Amino acid sequence: MNQGNDTAPPQATATELDSYGGWTGIQGEKTGFFHFENIGGRNWFVTPEGNAFFGVALSHLFSGESDLACANVYGGDVDAWMRDSLEKARAMGFNCALGSATSPERNLNGFVDSEKAEALFREANFPFSVGVILLKHPWEFVEGETLPDIYEPSYRELIESRAEAVCPTYKDDPLVMGYYYGFGAFNQSDVWVNHHMSLPPGSAGREAITELLTKRHGNDVAKFNQLYGMSLTSIADLKDKALLVYGKEMDRRNYPEVRNELNRQKFDDFEAIISDMCTRLYKIAHDAIRRWDTNHLILGSFIKEWALSEASWKRVAPYVSLISPQHLNRTISLDEIGAAVDLPIVVSDEDAGWSYPGGAPGYCGMVSHDARCEVYVANLKRHYKDPQVLGVSYCACMYDQGGNTLKKKLQSGYHDLQGNPREKLIQAATEINHAVYEEACTPASPEELQELTDAFFAAWDRNISPWNRP
Repeated sequence: MNQGNDTAPPQATATELDSYGGWTGIQGEKTGFFHFENIGGRNWFVTPEGNAFFGVALSHLFSGESDLACANVYGGDVDAWMRDSLEKARAMGFNCALGSATSPERNLNGFVDSEKAEALFREANFPFSVGVILLKHPWEFVEGETLPDIYEPSYRELIESRAEAVCPTYKDDPLVMGYYYGFGAFNQSDVWVNHHMSLPPGSAGREAITELLTKRHGNDVAKFNQLYGMSLTSIADLKDKALLVYGKEMDRRNYPEVRNELNRQKFDDFEAIISDMCTRLYKIAHDAIRRWDTNHLILGSFIKEWALSEASWKRVAPYVSLISPQHLNRTISLDEIGAAVDLPIVVSDEDAGWSYPGGAPGYCGMVSHDARCEVYVANLKRHYKDPQVLGVSYCACMYDQGGNTLKKKLQSGYHDLQGNPREKLIQAATEINHAVYEEACTPASPEELQELTDAFFAAWDRNISPWNRP
């Protein structure tokens, strides 16, 4: 394999890119499908033609909440909106759709026709992932609906049926980068566990978790009662009595400052439950997909970086091709997790792409759209130089959104609802996006990478709105 010159090349031109957008200056194995390789000390996607590829994507290139912008800018011509949005994205240097043609939680109104979107991807030879959706995002639940019991045989059958419906269509498609499971799994993990422990007696999930806790505590009910403040005659009573409820703090248990305040035994119990759940979920999906398709990568769920511990990621590692945490985090190191599980990283929904002014507290709003420029550039420069990172998908849209997003004043577009471009933001993103192979081919040392990480958070702190500052 040839890594190319030791010095950084000039900015890649169209003649130096293969038909999938891969850079011919660094070559791997030509397999006919997207895969990944470690070449010269950094991880790369490798295109079907055998060239290095670093993915830069918009998580929500096509969104159902773009219906308002479509009406304003394109007179309601959905086909024109889709075609022009893709052309704009490509001109800005976005080179793939890691989040598929549309994510289900962003298309609740059915506005986006995924088949038409994929037809445009094929016409443009624009690589994309395919969804085998395991779970609904919390936004998708209707009133009265709740999580499934992932231990029930019927749940396995559901996922197997989804894989059977999807994978045979794409298994030989070289433009497909891999399969992803949707956004949001294991966010609100306390809800996951409490849901299963509140299911009716005899439910598979409740039985499985109770048996796990019984084994962990050696069936010592006295110590269990003391730990949880209960008066059970046997730990097995939890199969019939809905008494076990974990607090909301468990959802953020992987933050060091939260973990240090938790009871260690309860933390370990909760972690064991989540680890068992996620391993089961990922194995079901892996086996279902591999029954039909052994050619493509498994990207897994696009999941909050704090949702799973390093230990849990190690358990699911045999069932995914890479890990896909959503955001760079000050206190939870993506690289430490990636190194521990020995898998590369796709940063799957990076929030530097959607910071906005005027939103509600807690949504990390920037003081202006111009402020987003510095944050975006610092973030992508950092990820380019990380030898473990294969690509980044940004939680942003080509146009500001309508619907619930508008109600929350979340302005995530490169253009406003009337189609007016945010020219400085577009220029900044375009320049750094097009520098992908100039930047990514020379990975940073650990010390240099820490400097880039610090520079990103310094840019974040300078530009974040006052109501979001600590």
